[in-house]
Amino acid sequence: MHTLVKLGAAALIAAFATMAAAQDETQPKTEEFPTGSEPEVQIGQTYQAEQFDDWEIVCVKVESGNEPCEIGQLVLDSSGNPIADVRVFPLPPNSKAIAGATIITPLGVLIQNGLLFSIDDAKPKQYPYLFCNNIGCVSRIGFVPLELQALRKGNVAKMTVRMFNNPDQAIDIAVSLKGFSTAYTALTKRLLEQK
Repeated sequence: MHTLVKLGAAALIAAFATMAAAQDETQPKTEEFPTGSEPEVQIGQTYQAEQFDDWEIVCVKVESGNEPCEIGQLVLDSSGNPIADVRVFPLPPNSKAIAGATIITPLGVLIQNGLLFSIDDAKPKQYPYLFCNNIGCVSRIGFVPLELQALRKGNVAKMTVRMFNNPDQAIDIAVSLKGFSTAYTALTKRLLEQK
């Protein structure tokens, strides 16, 4: 019985060797253990162009022309789970605000209370929510020159929300400003070079 098993195993090995040799003749050679490569960004997909501490430049790949870019930060809670997403970008020259932000907070916030936003110890300002979808609740903010300067020099921005299931308790979401100024400067430079 052992002889039959050994012969069967030998025949199987020989068959695999023959198939491998035949495959080598018909297909181009590839690495036996490929190490992989970065996936190619497709048109319409976002990609990280640069990283500056806690902030990144994110752009959308386009077929031709200027790529829309912004700086952003995915904010994590103490357990490492995403709790908010903040994206900042320059606004057209004749706007009252010189920079805009799109902020996504978790589902379940009290929409009528809006979003409170402050920089370091400054008094917070209230901003309305535009809509909620399956990702979260979206608010848009305009920053005037002094506020953009405060973001550049600041340490932390604070967003305060109230949840529908516990409206009496305010939840503060800290957004690190480490790398914000460098990232915003790099973003404006990138956008100017595209013109």
